[in-house]
Amino acid sequence: MSLFDRSASKLRDRTTLLLPADPGDALVDAARLYDPDVRSWHGRLVFRNGVLLFGPLPVTTKLEQQAELPPGMAVAYHTGIAVQSHQGRRADDATQQDGDLLAQALADRLGGTVRFAGPPPDPKLTLSVWSEQDLSPDQVIEAVQPYDKGHLKVQDRTENAYMVHGEGGYIGLTYWGPLYYFEKDAPPALGALRSRRLHHWDLTLDRPRKAVASELAIQLGRAALALASRCGGVALDEYGFPIRDPEDLLPR
Repeated sequence: MSLFDRSASKLRDRTTLLLPADPGDALVDAARLYDPDVRSWHGRLVFRNGVLLFGPLPVTTKLEQQAELPPGMAVAYHTGIAVQSHQGRRADDATQQDGDLLAQALADRLGGTVRFAGPPPDPKLTLSVWSEQDLSPDQVIEAVQPYDKGHLKVQDRTENAYMVHGEGGYIGLTYWGPLYYFEKDAPPALGALRSRRLHHWDLTLDRPRKAVASELAIQLGRAALALASRCGGVALDEYGFPIRDPEDLLPR
């Protein structure tokens, strides 16, 4: 089997990012937002969570036919899973899921489309905040309350975790202390922070991402950024990209 045939087979069998034009530096720039330490090696981008992105592969007429690609595509990339050390190894399913989410996020940013190897991901709008600094539950509520119409209160509190929710509101928040932190599972966007044992908050709306109204997405983004500002942390979206502005969460 030729190298060309292997490329076609991989594009058929793996999650594939398809773009109507060569993105040039734009794809690498987006990849660096996802992982400041991403590196290029032998025709692939290597991310710290074990995700690989192979490409770009020019889409010729022959490749389009062999890989059964939709018409009008100029370049293709496919995901893969890196060989990892025993200590840092993650479950392949988790790495594959991260690869699927990365491909979707890149397609949204670059005007492309994705053909998934399995069921398409449909993540809820869940924003995460990561920080070396702890906050008390009261400080967390103080930061988030202006962006939720419910009266927020702490629920199910243990020594290393708790939830915050308000009757009549729409934001749910869950906290995990450093005891539950594992570097190998942390988002690559955290960069050097990944090596430290971090506090972690998730803010979510209990509905599929596509069903979230724009004004609710912006409110959740404001809440996450307010919490990140209060604890000196980093706010990320459900795809693992940093949030700079609440409008980053609107459809592209």
